[in-house]
Amino acid sequence: MHPTKFDKRLLMGLGLGLSFLFVVALLHDFGPEVHLLLHYHAADRPELIKLVRAHGAQDLIFFLLLIGLLNAVPGASNSLVCILVGLCYGPAIGLAVNWLGNVGGNVACFGLIKHLSFSKHFQQNRILTNLMQHKHPLVGLTLGYMIPIVPSVLVNYACGQLKVPRLQFLLMVAIGMLPTSVLYAFGGDAIMHGDLKRLGVIGILIVGLVALRQVLGWKRHRSAN
Repeated sequence: MHPTKFDKRLLMGLGLGLSFLFVVALLHDFGPEVHLLLHYHAADRPELIKLVRAHGAQDLIFFLLLIGLLNAVPGASNSLVCILVGLCYGPAIGLAVNWLGNVGGNVACFGLIKHLSFSKHFQQNRILTNLMQHKHPLVGLTLGYMIPIVPSVLVNYACGQLKVPRLQFLLMVAIGMLPTSVLYAFGGDAIMHGDLKRLGVIGILIVGLVALRQVLGWKRHRSAN
């Protein structure tokens, strides 16, 4: 029996619509902080930190759901939200929220993949081809989750096409989403404290992850020739 097919545009619209509602709710809850930032002076930093770090479980849940939704919607990016979570809640809680949101978003996307139809152009994507023809597929897919510029939908689609067992899929997502979740959470905290040295290190690490993708792609292309 073939799985029921869903309208991809309808699902994307629903995901973006829910994301917009969460953004509106967060802007409402962070109104005082936004006002302070619009009229910011260096002397306001202690007050800003106090206000931002005072937000509780409700906004934390909003952030978690927003990260998951933006991760699952093709073409959307949750990088700024993940950084904001680190800024608001600090590195430890920020890491937990970023990681859980990203893992949840990928699990939801993976579950929906079989109910969606994809164009021939999508199926012939060069990154997707690299993922599916990697010499060590599980390693390649895990790296795909790690690298910020690789769309999660491509990695999830590759997992579905390669029929990756559910337990292995969860392990790959859990490991793959950890590095960027850490970097964004600590990056947000560094922005809050004006720690330029830590920001520089985090920026270099993110660039390193992107460069790793390029190097691996180049090596694969060279070995194929």
